[in-house]
Amino acid sequence: MARRIDKPALMYAADLLKRQDYSELKLRQKLTQRHYPAEEIDDVIEKLKKYKYLNDKKICVNQFELFYKSNKYSIRQIRIKLIKLGFNRQLIDSLVPDDIDEHENTAALKLLNARFKTLPDNKKMYQFLSAKGFDSSTIFPVIDEFKNQFEY
Repeated sequence: MARRIDKPALMYAADLLKRQDYSELKLRQKLTQRHYPAEEIDDVIEKLKKYKYLNDKKICVNQFELFYKSNKYSIRQIRIKLIKLGFNRQLIDSLVPDDIDEHENTAALKLLNARFKTLPDNKKMYQFLSAKGFDSSTIFPVIDEFKNQFEY
């Protein structure tokens, strides 16, 4: 049985966007979950785009910068998070800088420092960073740097 619709789709969408930004895909999913007709959803999306309340590129750029500057995520993890938020893969790939090595090293070292207070074996650190989306060309030098912190 379909849920009773209390408000017009535009009002519901505006209420959602008041609290947080949504990609077009996620907003469309939210409206569909509330059983709004497809034509009404299309009209709402177009109106929101027209009045610049819905802009996937701007939202994606903001989210990417937030994740990237936090130094908590590998580039691979950031991509996955943005895809889950409903952003286009080509748009995400266009935001990734060409030289990501410094970011990857900084993020991996920060994660190791937060996770391990004592020196574990290399296997544990490797598995931890690998699960976080880092590749081996980043992991091995970062493990060496992390181990050097304990030698002093």
